[in-house]
Amino acid sequence: MGPDEPGAAETLSRAGAADATDPLHAYQERFVPLPDGVVYLDGNSLGRPLRNLPRLMAQVIEEEWGRGLIRSWEQWQLLAAQVGDELGAALLGARPGEVTLSDSTTVNLYKLAMAALTTRPDRDVILIESDSFPTDRYVLDGIAERQGLNVREVPSHLDEGFDLEAVRASLDERVALVCLSHVGYRSAAIADMAPINDVIHANGALALWDLCHSAGAVPVDLTASSCDLAVGCTYKYINAGPGAPAFLYVRREHQSQLASGSPRPAS
Repeated sequence: MGPDEPGAAETLSRAGAADATDPLHAYQERFVPLPDGVVYLDGNSLGRPLRNLPRLMAQVIEEEWGRGLIRSWEQWQLLAAQVGDELGAALLGARPGEVTLSDSTTVNLYKLAMAALTTRPDRDVILIESDSFPTDRYVLDGIAERQGLNVREVPSHLDEGFDLEAVRASLDERVALVCLSHVGYRSAAIADMAPINDVIHANGALALWDLCHSAGAVPVDLTASSCDLAVGCTYKYINAGPGAPAFLYVRREHQSQLASGSPRPAS
């Protein structure tokens, strides 16, 4: 509807009134204002900057680094776990010690996939949705080629995503690892994590979830849904900015069995 079309003014008035009473309205003040006339809908690729970001960055550079110098490592080296715990509790439904910030999503996906596959040396299939995020697919294809494994696809509809029955039908005793996106990057379809994890576990495989398009945007409860592993970024809906570290999640019960960089035993 154009601004000069009949009813446009009334529609804008109703939209403005609804926005003013929305419980999220006050959060607008926490972000750097948008240029006049801009409506920003690309948070799935880069979140808007927060107003207090320049102050925090200046504090790190001028005070912690500038004055603390090498002594600042005493606090910096603990931040990955501390922020991971805060992120896990606030947005991911994770327990203390299960989330840490590190590297990029792609690097973390590689590390967790490799670690998971070492625990299933008698299985040779990685299961992934057909409409997976391309980078995830590149990583898993590369792992499969180097490790002598096979990649199998769960059928995924462009608009509706995949569902429980599609996952169930794709599983068998050969599947070692299932890698899925919680929210489809093109469809925005939200997967029902808990029952899907149950089916994966009943088949004896591990589940690795990509949370890049869900963390900070839709509810995530990794503990209640019995997730094994997960990765995600912070520069999208968590508004951490370009170059911000990604995060990875390892369920507490798996941490003693998983080791990043371990060779996969010969089957």
